[in-house]
Amino acid sequence: MRSVWLLALATLGCRNILGIEEPIGVPDASAAVTCLTWHPQGFDPCALGTPMPALHLGAGQYTYDTTTGGGRLSEILPSNTLRVLLQSDLVITQSDNSTVAVLSVDSLTVDAGATISVVGLNPALFVAWSTISIDGAIDAGSHVGTAAVSAPIGAGANEACGTSAGGYGATGDPVAGSGGGGGGGLQGKGGAGAHGVNSSAAGGVGGGLMVPQVFRGGCPGGASGMAGMSATFPASRSSQALGGAGGGAIRLVAHDSITVEGSVSASGAGGAGAPLNSACGGGGGGSGGYVSLEAPAVTIGANGAVTANGGGGGGGGGPADAGNNGTDGGLGLQPAPGGAVSSKGCGQPGGAGSAAALLDGAIGMPDGVCGGGGGGGGAAGFIFIASAGVTTQASSAISPPAMMQ
Repeated sequence: MRSVWLLALATLGCRNILGIEEPIGVPDASAAVTCLTWHPQGFDPCALGTPMPALHLGAGQYTYDTTTGGGRLSEILPSNTLRVLLQSDLVITQSDNSTVAVLSVDSLTVDAGATISVVGLNPALFVAWSTISIDGAIDAGSHVGTAAVSAPIGAGANEACGTSAGGYGATGDPVAGSGGGGGGGLQGKGGAGAHGVNSSAAGGVGGGLMVPQVFRGGCPGGASGMAGMSATFPASRSSQALGGAGGGAIRLVAHDSITVEGSVSASGAGGAGAPLNSACGGGGGGSGGYVSLEAPAVTIGANGAVTANGGGGGGGGGPADAGNNGTDGGLGLQPAPGGAVSSKGCGQPGGAGSAAALLDGAIGMPDGVCGGGGGGGGAAGFIFIASAGVTTQASSAISPPAMMQ
């Protein structure tokens, strides 16, 4: 499995890869020794140049956006505006020519009460030349229904998924709710979406398995079928419930140690519930993404959580009500619930997302009465730990189980 998560520096050399005229020199002898004797998988620390100073984030909300260059760290202010703290220009090109955003610092400390939302187009690699200590949260997951200043899509999610993306449900007809969307797949299979009132309005297929050859995010759930002729205002014939995004991709590499007393997550988003008066099915849940921890010593404390769980499928709705959103993949070992039905009883619930040793998302429930079928649950992502010394506690939450390197 080592090839699954390798970051391959292209043969163009450091200058082209990092966008600099020449590799930046390490400033002193001790750093040079560290650089030359440190050999993480897939990249050369010496090519990263002088790291930024130690990064210590106190309680608060932060976002790390990987869309531009090596990523931009900002604080989210109470006014819901961003204050930029730093910008990295470092990137690594993988064997499939995709780009990884790189933050290289002397050390990284995230205090309790601090949350970094890692979002954007590209996966994120955080490199610390000494230690990484996480008492707060690093969240590269995706989220349903988020109205935040930053995009709710986890870094590197939804890219090049092919058949691992959940399938779309079928459109409804005058006497049928539409089919629910299938859940996204990755390490497991996404749950199938369910049919609406009329079984001819089939649910979408669940996304299939994938063995990633590069560092990448998770895959999205499919949208429900369009409402069709049964929709009434405010819905229209083209109304759909959208699938949840897959979880993002975050890799933490430290020269000395990584300690997680808080959480590191890349879980998938829940699928959306059926819009009001649409009789649509629910959207499929997104799969979990990709979390990797690499250091000589990795400790996950009693309250620590490392997760890449799937999101729950959205609930179907009826001609006079709405479905409920599926739940985002959580930080523990419990599956994310699918969206529930309304009190009017039309539509059917979505399937649960994956968690713990159960790698597949659950199927949505079919409707035989008056509405749309439930969306399928999202599958598990991947967790990798590369370390000669791993310490966990009985109460540590690692979901799905980690692959040890």
